[in-house]
Amino acid sequence: MRSTLWFPLCAAFGMACMTIGCSSAFDDEESPEATQDEIEAWNSAYEENASGKADSAGCSGVIVPDRNGFNKRIALTFDDGPSLANTQTVAEILEAHGTVGTFFVNGKNIKTQEHKALLKRLKAKGHIIANHTHTHVNMAQASAATVTSEIERTHSLLKELDLKPRFFRFPYGASTCATADKVRSYGYAVTGWHIDSADWCFASSTGGVGTCSPSTFKHVPNEFRSDIAGFVLSQAQAKGGGVLLFHDIHTYTVSKLDTILSRLEQNGFKFVPLSDTSTFPLLNGSAPKPSAWVGTPCTDDSQCNFTASGSSGFCWTYDDSNLGFCSLECNGYCPDKSGTAPTFCTSVDGGQTGQCVSKASEANHQCSDLPGTDPVSAQRFVGTSTASAATALVCLPSP
Repeated sequence: MRSTLWFPLCAAFGMACMTIGCSSAFDDEESPEATQDEIEAWNSAYEENASGKADSAGCSGVIVPDRNGFNKRIALTFDDGPSLANTQTVAEILEAHGTVGTFFVNGKNIKTQEHKALLKRLKAKGHIIANHTHTHVNMAQASAATVTSEIERTHSLLKELDLKPRFFRFPYGASTCATADKVRSYGYAVTGWHIDSADWCFASSTGGVGTCSPSTFKHVPNEFRSDIAGFVLSQAQAKGGGVLLFHDIHTYTVSKLDTILSRLEQNGFKFVPLSDTSTFPLLNGSAPKPSAWVGTPCTDDSQCNFTASGSSGFCWTYDDSNLGFCSLECNGYCPDKSGTAPTFCTSVDGGQTGQCVSKASEANHQCSDLPGTDPVSAQRFVGTSTASAATALVCLPSP
């Protein structure tokens, strides 16, 4: 049960806040308009994440290797601080909801002893402090020397403060195989996200604060253009939970955070630390428990008890003995799961709908692990998605 929160009252009555110590959350100027490069980077990150391809997680700064099985659990993360104006208020909101967050900080913002003391207080309260580079540079476009410097400078600062950093997030999720390898050489877990709040867009001056313009971020459905809480909830429901991305430098984010968390709680979601190994085993270096997935042999739907991308698993049978494999409905793309064969969206009902199938790969011994199937060339089911036409060698009953 969360405690009563004074922050929304302060948000509504800013002058009154000055007398009770919460005015600092509103001292900053409104967030500046995003640059064109930033807009392109954020849109690209969303599209990369939407592909759901866990097989690319090794080089990606966006894709988290844990792609499903969250059971309505969410880890709250905040980038770009610390902010003396906002970060402490965010921590108080999280405390009121009985949870902690992960703060991915930029070293350049750790300017004074007050900033350092703030980070130590967060750590003492159970929050996780993590590395988000020194100056928030696009690491996919930086030189090798710059990449090393961006990691090292913030890493050294956090180590000096005994904050024991374990997680790293690339600005804009922009990474390459080389930059991801460099980050991991420091012992970090590269940490993307599943749910993008797009708070940077809602906080932008474009179109007015609180409205995310289509010209800035095209992936917000029109019904949520002025409803950040609804946008976050819609993604959480589609993905079943996961890692949620915010930025604690935006006063708008702080003003809406309690509302967003309350909406999530009202819809059955719970909050966990990023270090929760039962929710994010692969991110935390643990092996996940074996579970059914696309391509798992089955004879009935009860053996495909999983959900992903807003769809429930089912058993697609293809012979008189009810021999089959687990599948998901799809539209252009299918999610992948680390340790299993990559997936592909095709149609097994004559093009009426899309179903996820396994690609022929070493993980399923070129389909021999799926009785009654062989490698067969199949066309992608594009449906109403923006996916490009494609073909793949997949495991299906021989024609």
